[in-house]
Amino acid sequence: MSITQLQAAGKKIGPVARPLPAPESLPDPGDMPVDFEQHFPDKSRDFNAGYRSEKDTGYNAIAGPNGDFAIETLEELGFSPATTPHRGGESIALKALDELIKNKRYTATFEKPKTSPAQFEPQSTTLLSPFFHFGALSVRLFYWRVHEVVESFGKGASTPPESLIGQVLFRDMYFAAQAALGQSFAQTATNAYCRFIPWHLPSKRNPETGFTTGDYHIDKPEAEEWFQRWKAGVTGFPWIDALMRQLKQEGWIHHLGRHSVACFLTRGGCYVDWERGAEVFEEWLIDHEPACNIGNWQWLACVAFFTQYFRCYSPITFGQKWDKNGDFIRHWVPELKKVKPKYIYEPWKMPLLDQKQAGVRVTGDGLSERQEGSYPKPMFDFNERRSICLSAMKNAYAVGLHGNDEKVLDGTWRSLFPSPDEAEVMGEYESDYGENADIGDVEDREKLDGDSAGIKRAARKNSTDAKIKKQKT
Repeated sequence: MSITQLQAAGKKIGPVARPLPAPESLPDPGDMPVDFEQHFPDKSRDFNAGYRSEKDTGYNAIAGPNGDFAIETLEELGFSPATTPHRGGESIALKALDELIKNKRYTATFEKPKTSPAQFEPQSTTLLSPFFHFGALSVRLFYWRVHEVVESFGKGASTPPESLIGQVLFRDMYFAAQAALGQSFAQTATNAYCRFIPWHLPSKRNPETGFTTGDYHIDKPEAEEWFQRWKAGVTGFPWIDALMRQLKQEGWIHHLGRHSVACFLTRGGCYVDWERGAEVFEEWLIDHEPACNIGNWQWLACVAFFTQYFRCYSPITFGQKWDKNGDFIRHWVPELKKVKPKYIYEPWKMPLLDQKQAGVRVTGDGLSERQEGSYPKPMFDFNERRSICLSAMKNAYAVGLHGNDEKVLDGTWRSLFPSPDEAEVMGEYESDYGENADIGDVEDREKLDGDSAGIKRAARKNSTDAKIKKQKT
């Protein structure tokens, strides 16, 4: 699916409906007695338990601690205070939209690729996406107010997909893809429209359904270390680390910043499964939309929507394009605050004397026994890793498997790829299928095929490829 296809489909449906006005009053709900017995919810499957620092007191009183029926605070729910400076609510959202519309030139000529990922306080984009996510701002209201500005501006206005309206069209494109594919959209396995790449750290799958379980295999310890360093913002590449630290602290980074860190984790360096990155974004983003997050990760990993895998974001030169002095890095990686501009993107090149003058020592991996006043060495030589990844991507594209192919589902894809010792490819690991997974003779392979038939049926059931020709990308 593409933006052009979405627009063509939209024209057949008709114009975007205008938003309904907010109600001026609410109907009388009638008697609402509260003299009933309190029933506490079952907390045995509290998925947030690991994130709570205190006891959850959100259900202690129906009207809350102040008796005003306010929404529970993070503290009441047992969580630490929010670290993000961004605040929500409809009043703030509408005020932000009004401020945007006042700047008619910015609104009418907005082009996403031309906005800076290194700009902060304030950021270079609208930052309205969290309000869409939480329902504090109507997408239709946004669309029509922007549309009116664009129409009145006339010649020189930007157009989709780069324009502001193009941004909400991208959102709908991913929503449509998710609606068409269902649960399969969120993963490679069983997804007919997602290219199969033998990444490191692949997801574990339920043998009966074929769907991912939330856990993953560590097929290569080095890749796991790279993933953990990426997540912690200690890769040794300041541009990547600054973005990841901003994400963890604020729950938001610029669109092109997301491109940088996603490319770096997948096809541009680490060769780690895009599903690992999507999970981190799902946890940390305050504007997380499942469909958009999944679609963007597939796009950046070049497994769907986008195929130009040879276009990589350099963790050095891309940041320099926007911020030669490295102010963004100095803000989010304060240990490099005094580093000279010539070294700010490549601190490992600093002579020891310059390191001493900057008050930082480039040493270690940033994870184990991190020293005060230090910054980690880079995880790898980027140019070398980029070449290795590009070669692996080229090979995977030539093989041409997709997530619903039988060889992907039963594990026999390995016969089409070099061994892990010969090239960048997923290493061996204990299979999701249990004790019979590694049997190689014909009779036992037939038994395994019978055991995995349920997965193949699930793939056909959850894939639109059962009836239509596989998409060519």
